Amino acid sequence: MIETLTPIQEQEEMAIMIVDDVPANIQFLGKLLKEEGFKIAPASNGKKALEMIPRVKPDLVLMDVMMPEMDGFEACRLMKESVEMKDIPVIFLSARTETEDVIKGFKLGAADYIQKPFNAEELLVRVRNHIELVRNRRLIIHYMDELGKQNALLQQLAITDGLTGLYNHSHCMDRLQHEAANARRYENPLTVAMLDLDYFKELNDTHGHPFGDTVLVDVAEIIRSGIREGDVPGRYGGEEFILILPNTSLEGGLVIAERIRLKIESHTWGKQDVKVTISGGLNSLQNGESTSQLVQVADDNLYRAKEAGRNRIMPEQKA
Repeated sequence: MIETLTPIQEQEEMAIMIVDDVPANIQFLGKLLKEEGFKIAPASNGKKALEMIPRVKPDLVLMDVMMPEMDGFEACRLMKESVEMKDIPVIFLSARTETEDVIKGFKLGAADYIQKPFNAEELLVRVRNHIELVRNRRLIIHYMDELGKQNALLQQLAITDGLTGLYNHSHCMDRLQHEAANARRYENPLTVAMLDLDYFKELNDTHGHPFGDTVLVDVAEIIRSGIREGDVPGRYGGEEFILILPNTSLEGGLVIAERIRLKIESHTWGKQDVKVTISGGLNSLQNGESTSQLVQVADDNLYRAKEAGRNRIMPEQKA
């Protein structure tokens, strides 16, 4: 079932770093912004700000331009070159009002440039606007990530059998075409195994369909645990399963199928210790053979196994 998108948890306090070498300016701005509910992190110059940002993780930086050790322009330039800091918006607060300074600030990546002395109400409006942009950007990133997860889930559901969790019939046929093409191109072996539970109708009639579903789920898990990475397990339909075994000879496929058969034979279900067996038929891709012929021969071998007494794999392994 597809779930609704997970809501993002907005921070109660957004953190703003104030970078200024004048303590009175930090004190004034800090008081003003704290009253608006922001968390404040002060830094006395650009160098200290860069050292603190990875730890503080501010949502917005208010940066003076003229400061000792490292001025605001250089600090902003280094921030925008950093993968960790480049997305943090910077607002310059500066008495340098020449047009070339303002232009330089924006060219360095600043989000805004406010001239000193500034109007407190105007400053708060601009700060709120940029904080809102930060929140909206995070919302977009969050929901894009959620949509990506939902899309991946939908894609997985489209190729998965709803009961057993194995691949469904349609996807197995697509994969078989792909694996057969690779096998022909690189002259590698490819084996298909068809497996079918014995007397499954009687099992359902005796113990009920929910019990039968439990058996199917457990058998699917036994199959999954008995194959290798790269093998393709699927529910072919009803109580029949298919295994696509790339780079596997008929002899190798028989080993895998027999291992699965023995695990199912030794397993018990329910309080009554119900026993279930499985029959199987295998075939390896031959030159000039189509995928439908490959599956048909494996299915024919499966019915040979049924006719020979069930709970066996055909063709039988050579002694």
